[in-house]
Amino acid sequence: MESVPMRGRILLVDGDTSVQATLVNFLSGIGYESVLAFSGAEAVARLRDGRFDLCITDVRLPGPDIPMLDGYAVLREARRQTPAVPVVMLTSQATIVDAVNALRAGAASFLPKPFHPSAVEEILRRTLETPPGRAPRRDHTPEAAVIGEHPAMRAVLDRINRVADTDASVLIRGETGTGKEVIARLIHASSTRSSGPFVAVNMAAIPDSLAESELFGHVRGAFTGADRPRVGRFLSAHLGTLFFDEIGEMPRNLQAKLLRVLQDREVTPLGSAQQIPADVRVIAATHRNLEEMVRDGTFREDLYYRLEVVPIEVPPLRARRDDIPALVEHFRREVNAREGRTVPGFAPEVTDRLCAHDWPGNVRELENLVQRLVVVAANREVTLTDLPSHLRLDLVDLDSGHLDLPSSGLDLRMLLNQLEDRLIGQALSRTGGNKNRAAELLGMNRTTLVEKLRRRNVA
Repeated sequence: MESVPMRGRILLVDGDTSVQATLVNFLSGIGYESVLAFSGAEAVARLRDGRFDLCITDVRLPGPDIPMLDGYAVLREARRQTPAVPVVMLTSQATIVDAVNALRAGAASFLPKPFHPSAVEEILRRTLETPPGRAPRRDHTPEAAVIGEHPAMRAVLDRINRVADTDASVLIRGETGTGKEVIARLIHASSTRSSGPFVAVNMAAIPDSLAESELFGHVRGAFTGADRPRVGRFLSAHLGTLFFDEIGEMPRNLQAKLLRVLQDREVTPLGSAQQIPADVRVIAATHRNLEEMVRDGTFREDLYYRLEVVPIEVPPLRARRDDIPALVEHFRREVNAREGRTVPGFAPEVTDRLCAHDWPGNVRELENLVQRLVVVAANREVTLTDLPSHLRLDLVDLDSGHLDLPSSGLDLRMLLNQLEDRLIGQALSRTGGNKNRAAELLGMNRTTLVEKLRRRNVA
């Protein structure tokens, strides 16, 4: 039998020998060497003496250690000793609290127990594997999107906690880069389906001509070039969760077929008359206004209501600016470890500028900028001179009443947003929060004011 070439070395930390055996067998089958540790103290010693590409540790570990070293202690020690080695936390109770705490503590990802092999493979792909000659994959927002304590994000996590253990369809709304896939993964990890597969499909990335085969599969000979059968994403997600990213991009003709599958819980592959059961929970996400699409006829109303059983609105980064310093610090540590840099921090005035920016690309844009700043600064503090010009320009002091154009220029969009926020706040304060009267003072319709407040995540 042909041997599988080794692709990396992984430290497995778990007191459950059956879990370790399952992981060892699976990892060896796809080319990874496993080194075992059964307690926190043993894991710390292994990290000190060995070289690893990844550490997978249970949150709760047995052992005689006093105080006992749990998975978080292993994570802290890994970040101290080998900061470039990503750590994945196993969460046996599959709760949203465990998953979020793991991410906020600095874990690269989390894996609920019991787990499906596809979940392990997906984590390896996202944390370790990069195609030759290409930059690391950045096709989804990092799990760090849930870092922070802003009430708007806490409300999202509370909603996840309430609906995760049901089979209700969830529609996640939010701008590009806010972390919609992260939210979907948290729902799956905290659900009764966590031991099943999590399958993601981006409708914006699939050509219309291939969408039906991609979702529902096909039999051999179903069309020209179909020289072998294909299972499709629905059947791949059987007993698990299927995540439709950018559901608003789904072709109209395919929407009726999706609705039928959701109603009948059966899939008919292209070119076949056989109906195959598909026990799948569907989570969808979009940055588009689906209600408007329903009105103009580009999105089916019946499918919309079928998907939006539980709506979740992910706030944009500008609506939770207080979380930006924590996100910056998280990304600084991450890039330092990954790129071999020793940047000690960001100057306070730099953080102030980052907090004032509107971040149209949200967490993804912030991560990319922090990576650039840390790579360039290398081993010194990041200062104002390191910022790109649109963030480095002097801000206008709105309290002074002077709006003269600075000699260095300014970011007009940022200034106008600041001015609008200030005047809306003043109008609401002057009218005691009465939106009708505030809208009159601002010379706009009440619906326009309400929409602006909604975008800012203000009640």
